Amino acid sequence: MANRLKKWFMLQVWRLQQVAALLTLLLMALNVSLLVWGYVKWRNPIVGNAIVGPLLILMALFAIIWGFAIVWDLRFKMWRDQMAVLVDKNPYMKEKLSPKEIAIYGMVWLPMLDQMAKSDPSIKEHAVALRKWLKRELTEDAWTMKNVDDIFEHIGEKKKDPLGLEKQ
Repeated sequence: MANRLKKWFMLQVWRLQQVAALLTLLLMALNVSLLVWGYVKWRNPIVGNAIVGPLLILMALFAIIWGFAIVWDLRFKMWRDQMAVLVDKNPYMKEKLSPKEIAIYGMVWLPMLDQMAKSDPSIKEHAVALRKWLKRELTEDAWTMKNVDDIFEHIGEKKKDPLGLEKQ
């Protein structure tokens, strides 16, 4: 239950962060408008109340921003293009493998390469290179190792070397 609540909360934070850059100028304009609000002589009784008025404005602004963030996420799906740009512009991600890639390469591709290497010795070089790359990814970053362990725990594999990286 705590993980679901945390995930929901982080999704809401992420949605708000997605529109934050675009709405900064709009929010600055609204801020200036609210500063000028104090100088406006006419006010209706509800908005004119010093406690209720700003609170209503704050709640309305929050609802508008949150609604825009949800539309931005669900309708425009800008995160897809953002992720493509993040990977393209981040040289660290070009050679690094994600934990899911490590698990898939170790469970699917490495055994296939090992099997194919029995009949074609040139493929053994590729299997050795892939095994070396996977080992390096797991030993360089404790976070990656923890996430790969979590993946294998999720699927019910709790072996010491579930990817078989220790064999050569």
